[in-house]
Amino acid sequence: MLSLLTTVIFALLSSGASALSTMPTAPSRVSLKGIDASQFRHPIDRDLTSFIQKTPLNGLAEEAIRRSFALVEQGVRLDLLSSSVKVTPDQLPELHSSLLEACEVMDLDTPPELYVQSNPQANAFTLALRGRNTSPIVVVTSALLDRCSDEEVQAIIGHELGHLKCEHSLYLTLGNVATTPLRALPFIGSQTESLLQRWRLAAEYSCDRAAMLVAQDTDVVAGAMLKLFAGTSRATNTRAFIEQSREYE
Repeated sequence: MLSLLTTVIFALLSSGASALSTMPTAPSRVSLKGIDASQFRHPIDRDLTSFIQKTPLNGLAEEAIRRSFALVEQGVRLDLLSSSVKVTPDQLPELHSSLLEACEVMDLDTPPELYVQSNPQANAFTLALRGRNTSPIVVVTSALLDRCSDEEVQAIIGHELGHLKCEHSLYLTLGNVATTPLRALPFIGSQTESLLQRWRLAAEYSCDRAAMLVAQDTDVVAGAMLKLFAGTSRATNTRAFIEQSREYE
């Protein structure tokens, strides 16, 4: 989900992401062939994901979660087919091409199904899990399309592709399951919950990096965040918004 925080702009810039603003912009984006999720994950996200992957019985738990998510995904797909508009080469073709370009940049072999959902709230979301036999799902709202430029929408789609590339739903769920006994203990429980919260936030930072990799322009990413925060497309001064982020720091 788009849990975008003002501090992420400053964090991205201070970590060197501003160098991407010199990279080619649409339609000549650099495709990151062979990129692995570990290469853009936030350190906390990377370390905790690696820890979960190495835990005993991880394989069995992962298979169980994948099976359960497949049922949820099927229900979500049927609901979207009955209440939203599926983006295809014939329906919103420019948006479909933008999705394919973003997938090429992030080296995702199977593009997700993209749906536009009627909603006055500008937002986007994904189930953040790549199924073995079905395409994953990404949803953007009508308000998001109306409020943001094509490049900004693509950056937001890139954020959701970051969740898919990292399979955050799978690993965050595994992390929650693995730490359930600890969360019931005094003192340790609160520390464990705090660590999980930091992981969820780090996962969002990972995906903001994915948005930057897709957009390859800091102004585009900052502009998307600015419009989501302001709730209007009339707010356009990204530099002032970045200064606001630094003031918060």
